[in-house]
Amino acid sequence: MLSKQNKQDIFALLLARYPKKKAIPMEEIQKYLEENGLQFQEFGYQNIESLLTDLKEFLELKITQGKGKKEANCFLHDYQEVKTKPPVKTTKVPPKKEAAKKTKTIVTKKEEDKTKEKGSLEKDILSALFRKNLYSLGKEYPLATLSKTLTEGGIDCHKYGFGKMKTMLKSLPEDFRIRDVELKGIPQPFVTILKAPEKALPVVKREEKSSKKTAPEEKVDDFFIPDILFLAFKESVHPGLDDQTIKRQIHEDYLLSRTKGTLEKREEGTFFPLRFLNQQGEKLYALVRKSDSKTPYRYYLNYIGPDKDKPKEYLRNMVHFNDLEKDIKALAQLARKEDWCYHNSKDHYIILKIYLQYTFYRLVTQKKIKVDEKSGFACFNTGLVTNDYEPIYAVLLKNQDKSIKEDYLFQGFSIAGIQGYGKIIVEHFSPLPEKATYFDDPNVLYLPPDVEIHSDIPHILKDNLDRFPLNFLEKLSAPFEDIHKVILQIKKEKNDTKIERLYNTLSEKVQKSDLFLALIKTALEMAIRRGIRMIRYDNHLLLPTFFPTRNVFSLLLPLSFESDDKVDAVLILEKTQSGNYQGQTILTLKQSYVNSRLIAPLEHSYLKAHEIED
Repeated sequence: MLSKQNKQDIFALLLARYPKKKAIPMEEIQKYLEENGLQFQEFGYQNIESLLTDLKEFLELKITQGKGKKEANCFLHDYQEVKTKPPVKTTKVPPKKEAAKKTKTIVTKKEEDKTKEKGSLEKDILSALFRKNLYSLGKEYPLATLSKTLTEGGIDCHKYGFGKMKTMLKSLPEDFRIRDVELKGIPQPFVTILKAPEKALPVVKREEKSSKKTAPEEKVDDFFIPDILFLAFKESVHPGLDDQTIKRQIHEDYLLSRTKGTLEKREEGTFFPLRFLNQQGEKLYALVRKSDSKTPYRYYLNYIGPDKDKPKEYLRNMVHFNDLEKDIKALAQLARKEDWCYHNSKDHYIILKIYLQYTFYRLVTQKKIKVDEKSGFACFNTGLVTNDYEPIYAVLLKNQDKSIKEDYLFQGFSIAGIQGYGKIIVEHFSPLPEKATYFDDPNVLYLPPDVEIHSDIPHILKDNLDRFPLNFLEKLSAPFEDIHKVILQIKKEKNDTKIERLYNTLSEKVQKSDLFLALIKTALEMAIRRGIRMIRYDNHLLLPTFFPTRNVFSLLLPLSFESDDKVDAVLILEKTQSGNYQGQTILTLKQSYVNSRLIAPLEHSYLKAHEIED
C-alpha cells in the first residue's frame, strides 16, 4: 500500500499537470501515472480505482452511472492529513492527568535545582568564555560563536539540565541579553555579555573603556564572518586551522592590504587578496560589504574564493581602447546578425562585451594571441564570422606610450586580406590566429544511453529557489499561506536588495515545510526526467557551456516546470571521474546564455536572448 511519502509524491505529480476542483477522467489519470512509472499493481492494489480511493488526503473519486455507462472522475483538492480512528479507551484519561502532574513536579524540581546551582553555572560559563580573552564585556556576538566556545570549554547544556544552549543562557538574564537579528532576511540569535568573572573584571573594564573611545570611529576591518563562509572556506582549502585562527588571518590580510594600498573598491564592496590558495592552486580573495542598519555589525564578509572578475579584467588590463562602445558597435555590425542583449537591456551590446572579454581570456590561457615582435602587431581570432562566414580578427599594436598602462593598443576588427587591417593580418601572421576551443573530444556533447545522473537536490532547494520560475512557485505554494505570501511579495518587489532578503526568508520557510519540500522536490525530479527524454529525442537540446571563472566545461539539461514546450531553467551537468554525471545546480536562462554562447551561436536553440528578461 502507499506510504505517506508515496502519496505526497503523487500529489505533487498530479498538481504539476491538473488544476484543482475540476473533473479529470479516471482513465486519463491512470495513463498519466503509468507514463511516469507508477503502476497500481506494484503497490498491492487490485485496480486503479482502489488506489485512487486511497488518496483521500487530496483526491475525491466520484463514480456516476449514466445510460449503460459508468463514468469515474477525479477532483483534486488541498492536501489534508486524514485523521486516524479516534482513541476508543477513554478510561485512561485520569492516569494521564496524574502522569502529567507528576511530570510537572519533576520539572519544578529541576528548576529548583537550577536555581540552587545558578552560582556555579554562572561561574563555569563566564570562566569558559573569558579564558582565552576572545570576548569583551558589553559586546554582542552570534549565539553560534559563543556556543562553540562553551562546548570546546567543556560546558554541556544537557549536563546542567537544559535542552539548548540558548535556553541555558536565557536562565542567566543578569549575565546575558539575547535578541534575534535578521541577517540577509534570516533571524539569528545574538548575545550581549553583561558580566565577566571577578578576576577578569579589571582587564575587561580596560577593554570596555578602550572600545568606548573607538566605537564612534568604527573601522571597516571590524567585520563579521558568517559561519557558512568558514565551512565553504574549509571545504575549498583544507587549511587544518580552527575558526578563530582563520578569522585572525583574514583580518591580518585585510590590514596588510590596506597598508599596501591594494584594497579594491568595487560596486559590491571592498575586495582584497588572502594568503590562501584553493585546492586548484588559485589565489583566494575576500569581499567585505556594508551590512543592513538593523544588524549589530556595520560590515560583514560576503565572499571568499577566486577572483570572479578575473576573466573580464584581462581584456581591460591588456588592451587599450580609445572608445570601447564605438568599437563594440563596429564589431556587431561586421558580424552576422545576432541578439547581443536581453529583453529590456539598457546596454544593447552587453552580451557581446562579455563574450569578447571571456573569449580573450580563453585565448590568453591557450596562448593563441599571435604577436609579430618585428612589427609590433598582435592579432587574435574573435570566434565571430561575417554574413559570408569569414572569420573576424582583432588587430592590436604593442604599446610604446608610457602614459598608457595597457600592453596593447586596439587598432580595429577586420577579416583577413581586405584593404586596411585585413592586409596587416595576412602580411604578419601565418598561419592565421586560431579561435578559442573548449573541448577536444566531440563525444562530450552526448550523454551515454545508460548514464546515471545524480543531482544535489538538497543544495538546489536550499540555496537556489531564486532560479525557479516565479509563476511555478506561486502556483505550487497556493496551499501554503506563509510561503505563498512571500512569493507574492517577491513578484511585486523592484528593489534587488529587498528581493534577495525575501528569497532568504522564503528559503527558511521552505526548509521548515516537509510537505512543500516534497512537492518541489518531486517537481524538480520530474523536470529532470523530462529533460532527459527531450535530449534523447533531440540531442541538440543538450547545450554545451563553459565557465571561465572555474575553467570547467559542462552541459545544460533543459528543465520545464510549467509547460512541456517551454524551457524555464537548466541543470548544470558535469562528468565525474567514474563516468557518471553530477547535476551540480540549476541556472536561469539568463545565467546560462553568455557561457553557452562562448562555444557556439544559440539562434536555433531554446536560449533566445530577446525572450530573456534582463
